Amino acid sequence: MPNFAALRAPLLFACLFGAPACTGDDPGGAEEDGSSSSESEASASAGSEASTTGDGDGDGDGDGDGDGDGDGDGDGDGDGDPCVIAPCVIVDSFPFHHEADTSSAALQNFDSYGCDPSIPEEGRELVYQVELSEPGSLVVMVQDDASTDIDLHLLDAPDPGACMDRGHWGVSRKLAPGTYFVLADSYSDGMGMASEGPYQIDFRFLPDAGPCALSGEAIARIGTSELLQMPATGPVVLEAHLVTEEDWQVMGAWPTSITDQIPEHYGRSQSASGYAMDRMEPWAPCCEPSNEFGQGSNVRPPAAAEAWYVNMRWSGASTPARGQRYLAYDGRTGEAVVVAAGYENGPGDLSRIGGAAEEVHDYLGTGHLD
Repeated sequence: MPNFAALRAPLLFACLFGAPACTGDDPGGAEEDGSSSSESEASASAGSEASTTGDGDGDGDGDGDGDGDGDGDGDGDGDGDPCVIAPCVIVDSFPFHHEADTSSAALQNFDSYGCDPSIPEEGRELVYQVELSEPGSLVVMVQDDASTDIDLHLLDAPDPGACMDRGHWGVSRKLAPGTYFVLADSYSDGMGMASEGPYQIDFRFLPDAGPCALSGEAIARIGTSELLQMPATGPVVLEAHLVTEEDWQVMGAWPTSITDQIPEHYGRSQSASGYAMDRMEPWAPCCEPSNEFGQGSNVRPPAAAEAWYVNMRWSGASTPARGQRYLAYDGRTGEAVVVAAGYENGPGDLSRIGGAAEEVHDYLGTGHLD
């Protein structure tokens, strides 16, 4: 069996529309996403390369093999195939989980995509046809094993030039109702060697009408002229702690090292946030280039916000207001937590979409660069 568990999908960051129901009154209130984890999860089984519906039906009356009693590898009923690109897996309910293997896929049609034509995707691919009946944010995460390299591509037409987003770990986009295509394609080295193999993929949808509706702006970042489309999916750094207003009232000066008075900060953080855990991270380092230990790039945050803070490399007008609510979201599990933005800027490496306090990672069960 492939070891998917050791290869966690990275997180998604997105700015909330500000719907109070997503969080209550606390900037760090932990909540489920708009589709409750208690919902039944639609799924199709491993190896499905057929025209299937969201519940795995091959012909509308079975459980996925085309004759009503199999596991998702049938070819539909042959009449009015709903697949625009056939064969496909149709996704029309959420959450949706699927496990497959590109080495046995039927298609090998797309070798590159408009999002980045320089990246060779010459291996075999599976097509997921996503049907959305309302506006909202689609989040798709993929996990593969160490010998496999599956990339995702989100298209708004059955053409590789119609690529809206691509990712090594996931894709995400705020979308209008309609038909979209997610292609799980096998990366290749450009010399005919494709990294085909097993993977698992998760589709989740946060509707605009739900309590955790997301905004879809493109943000400017320091160090690049390229805008980052939100919601954004990628690796998230484990960040150190910042001195809070409550810390300052007691300390009256910046810490003298990365651990000076950090246990007292842990206590104040737990008291303010109500979140109990074994905190281990030190103060943010000093002298980058002139800040003190524990000093962020903005004002000292309140303790309740610092416990759930996130950062990105925001620039100019894209910089959020202090305490702006964002959503940190694990598209694999559906776990989410409302976080506080606007108190710190970073990380400098733009291959990471942002950073998050250890409380955020602890709540979601993620770690550094997950």
